[in-house]
Amino acid sequence: MIDNWFSKSKLRNAIKKVAHKLFLGRISANQLTIVGLILGLICALTIFLSEILPWRAELIITASVLMALSFFVDMLDGAVARLEGPTTFGGILDMFSDRIVEISIILALVSTNISSLAFPGLLSFASITLCITIFLAIGAAVNDLQLKESEKVIYYSKGLMERSETFIFLLFLTIFWSVRFVLLWLFAILVFITAIQRFRVAYKLFYKKE
Repeated sequence: MIDNWFSKSKLRNAIKKVAHKLFLGRISANQLTIVGLILGLICALTIFLSEILPWRAELIITASVLMALSFFVDMLDGAVARLEGPTTFGGILDMFSDRIVEISIILALVSTNISSLAFPGLLSFASITLCITIFLAIGAAVNDLQLKESEKVIYYSKGLMERSETFIFLLFLTIFWSVRFVLLWLFAILVFITAIQRFRVAYKLFYKKE
């Protein structure tokens, strides 16, 4: 949803200009992806330490800043990739890094209160797995099927929980630690709904063609 809005907004053009001026020819999109991955992993470690060390507030603020930086770098690597010309490996690396960061942060959040967050955390992972599986299955099937351009638009339509929505939820889960149980349940439900949306896309694309 937000990603769809962003793709048509002036903000995307502004980020593209920043990427062109500061990074193009100096650092590759893949290198930026690795930087974003490292920032995300440090963020997860900081969240984990926030429940162990006596500086919870300071560590939560630090983790939130690191998460925002990781997300911003993720947007920059996409802008640089479009300027350089996207590659298959670059797309795979970007998706792999995004999922590693998300999983690491959720694990860190669950570790702060395992007794109450373990079950909604497990459901979150199950929903993410289902969502990714159906997305990749549709992608593989689309490559094997000759579709009209108008039909491809259906496949690339945005779901309820995309990258930006996930970032916002993870940020809220980090900041508002007193309601993590409720937020994690809500996150799991929304990701599951996104998986159902993508399954409906599969039905529209393939069922009537068989």
